[in-house]
Amino acid sequence: MNGMNDSCTDLQLTDRQLVTAIGRGDMRALDALYTRHGARLLAYVIGQVGDRGLAEEVLQDVMLAVWRGAAHFRGDSRVTTWLLAITRRRAISARQRRGPDHVWLADMADTVPADTSGPPEVAERHDDQHAVRAALAQLPPDQRETLELVFYHGLTGPEVAEVLGIAPGTVKSRLHRAKTLLHRLLCVRERIDG
Repeated sequence: MNGMNDSCTDLQLTDRQLVTAIGRGDMRALDALYTRHGARLLAYVIGQVGDRGLAEEVLQDVMLAVWRGAAHFRGDSRVTTWLLAITRRRAISARQRRGPDHVWLADMADTVPADTSGPPEVAERHDDQHAVRAALAQLPPDQRETLELVFYHGLTGPEVAEVLGIAPGTVKSRLHRAKTLLHRLLCVRERIDG
């Protein structure tokens, strides 16, 4: 079997199968896992550290941790949850090393899929995205992170609780407060702009 077919096969494996293969020392499986989850993990780290260059370094550290820890993955959670928990710990460490003088402001523009709409629709959607990003930046960091994990990464409440190391009830509370505040912030902006 040539390398190309092996690579295609790796991409057809489930996340758990890839982690098992990584645990056995299969570098192609690590590449496949990175191909599958790298962009989302990078976007998450950028949101946590506010700097793309630093985020890329953190992501390399995350993938090294995955390489080293895959053999110990018990499968008690989804692979996505495990990856995000590792990523969050590495991002927090990077933020602490960097110091408190940096302000968080996620710019997810690089992760938004290309659009084939006409110019008026694209301009309106861009304004809406800018408004949402600006409102998200005003949320308390714990609420913003909870929203991101649920809506951008698709985690369930218990999975978010696992990633953040908090009780599921706290996740529900943060999510409710975040959605309420986000709604208020967007309504205020709409009244101002309207």
